Amino acid sequence: MEALGIYSVISSLLNLLLTSGLIVTLATLKSQRKKAEEEAKGIALDNEKKLTELINEYFVDPLKKEITSLRRTVSRLTRAIDRIPSCPHSTDCPVKDSLENDKIEE
Repeated sequence: MEALGIYSVISSLLNLLLTSGLIVTLATLKSQRKKAEEEAKGIALDNEKKLTELINEYFVDPLKKEITSLRRTVSRLTRAIDRIPSCPHSTDCPVKDSLENDKIEE
């Protein structure tokens, strides 16, 4: 009978140890999962930041430079066209005639 009591005590102790170990394991797994999710979110944000930087570097910045260059060119052409009437050769100017013909065709 006493042997049965020892087995019962050992069984109870093992159940307590294994149960608490299971709880600790589950808690550890839950915290590791949460940490992994946070790391994944951080990596995703880093990837988005890098993508934004690449888009700016290879598309936005070159386009801004090109737009600035085009604005300067259009401004210079506009000033040149505005000076045509005051030019002493404006009556026989082939550029003026060409511009006027382009306006008619539009």
